[in-house]
Amino acid sequence: MTTSQNLPRQQKKDTSKTAVLVATIRAVHLRWHNPPHVFEDTYALQMLTPFWHAVAKYRLMKWLVGDVILGVYRPVYPAVVLRSRYTEDQLEQAVESGTSQYVILGAGHDTFALRRQDLADKVRVFEVDHPATQDVKRQRVQKAIGSIPPNLTFVPVNFEIDKMDEELAKAGFDSQKPAFYSWLGVTYYLTPEAIRDTLDRVAEISAPGSRLVFDFKVAKHIISDEWRTLCEKMEGFVARRGEPMLTDFTPQSLRDLMARHGYTEVEMIPPEEQRKRYLGDRTDLEPTEFFHFAQFSLEPPKEEDAS
Repeated sequence: MTTSQNLPRQQKKDTSKTAVLVATIRAVHLRWHNPPHVFEDTYALQMLTPFWHAVAKYRLMKWLVGDVILGVYRPVYPAVVLRSRYTEDQLEQAVESGTSQYVILGAGHDTFALRRQDLADKVRVFEVDHPATQDVKRQRVQKAIGSIPPNLTFVPVNFEIDKMDEELAKAGFDSQKPAFYSWLGVTYYLTPEAIRDTLDRVAEISAPGSRLVFDFKVAKHIISDEWRTLCEKMEGFVARRGEPMLTDFTPQSLRDLMARHGYTEVEMIPPEEQRKRYLGDRTDLEPTEFFHFAQFSLEPPKEEDAS
């Protein structure tokens, strides 16, 4: 996604820790939250190490690890399932409209290709991630279903020596056809330079009509005092573990950035809209105030109406 010098140190060394934590959150939601589930990842448990499998499966482990040891990280939990649901809702609409390529940037242990075999003949899935993460992922997919889904292509990218656009082309990505991109759980860990670099690389290889969905952290001065305190605690927690959160936006600053790189806003989804679409009156999940979702498209410039 980015050149190696733009990546946080922890991301260069090992991307699998974050990937397994996100998969654990999806597994916990399916096992322990009341239906209807916001997002049903029926393969998440099979993507986990034995330790994290136990955390997701057993109530005492979930409480001890998820609620006590990692309690400061809890604001992330609803954001993970909500952003996954939003992304796949938008992807399904794009596929039904004719988009036939899905690129998952920083795919981790995403299981779309396993779960949605009903769309296998309609969309080719390209998972972009570090080779070490993908080696583990490949083994777990093989163990879960016995083979790699025919519409799934792993695109290993070592950011110290590889370029995402070149590796996608080698993998069979067609830059002449529109694609749908997801970029979840990443932007706030990158420098502004790295974000701009990724946006440029996506734009360079994408046909008009392509779309990009991602989540972003909003600037603390526009959130409530209560959520600002939670955000600062979480920032300190992840920074002490080598994964500092580096970048946030206001909605307008994000619009300005995307426009400079050739993107057109489709929509932004703040917490109140996340609740309206997916949570209704339920009280067991609370949208995270400092995580918003966004969808942008790459469209050809509109001609000015001379009349």
